[in-house]
Amino acid sequence: MFRNLILGCGAALLIVVGLGSPSASALAGDSCAERFPETAWVPVHSGPVSIEATGVTAGLAGRFTKETELVEGWINEEIGAVSLTLCLVENDSDFDVTPYVSGSQRFHSRMEMDEQLLVINTEQVGLVGPAIAWSMAHHALWQAAGSSPHPEPISSVVGQWYRARILDRLDLYHRDVMVENFFDTESVIDWTETEQPQVLDWDPEQNFQAIGDFIDFAVSEYGTEVLVETDGARWSEIEAEWRVALRADLTGRTTPTTEWVVGVGIVTVLLVVAATAIGLGLWSKHRRRERPDTAPAIPGFFSDS
Repeated sequence: MFRNLILGCGAALLIVVGLGSPSASALAGDSCAERFPETAWVPVHSGPVSIEATGVTAGLAGRFTKETELVEGWINEEIGAVSLTLCLVENDSDFDVTPYVSGSQRFHSRMEMDEQLLVINTEQVGLVGPAIAWSMAHHALWQAAGSSPHPEPISSVVGQWYRARILDRLDLYHRDVMVENFFDTESVIDWTETEQPQVLDWDPEQNFQAIGDFIDFAVSEYGTEVLVETDGARWSEIEAEWRVALRADLTGRTTPTTEWVVGVGIVTVLLVVAATAIGLGLWSKHRRRERPDTAPAIPGFFSDS
């Protein structure tokens, strides 16, 4: 009861704030409310990226709004204007999640590109901001491409870059990919595998990847204009450059090295020699322990007492 009272007060507060602004009140019956009329929605934020919520407390709605505004600012500056409606769903609200349950049998997130709609379950609070970042990047690339959908997998990789930034993990991810790249300096990803899907039901809990470091490199070398590049061959060239740069960061050299092969060979020989020496020593020790057969006692030499 106490929790419901808090939710009710938070919803009332959000409604009052929304009605206080003409632009916010214009959201009434828009997008989330029209798309899911069976659910009561509260307008939280207005603008090109508008936010509506159901069952979400005022405090959490404020947090998610700040995260949304942060990502929206990045995208507007780096990709271009993005327009969508974000529907925030509290897990215990009256929103019917049944049609949007993912493979894990739980509803997490849904993107509808043509409808410019994004629905996110707020049950796992720490994943909401990263999920918003990843999804908004998809919407921005889709809208920037116009009638030609932006290709995959580059759309998701760009999304990973925004996600890493909102988590402040780019430095960590850079260290991860440096180690993973020790043996490879050529492009290994097919950048023209398929087109970006229009509708995605997905689980942000399973979507963390360090590949966002690749986009960080591309932007640092070629500027944010590269984000809307759709030529897979161009992305392959940049990937090869990135992998060479990773090797340089890790080893201090840009060219492939074979010294490690000699080192591994020497270590292997030493291990074989050591194993042979140990085996001969154990065999020799075992032989020294062997005793010749003792002849039977001379009859009558010993007497029983």
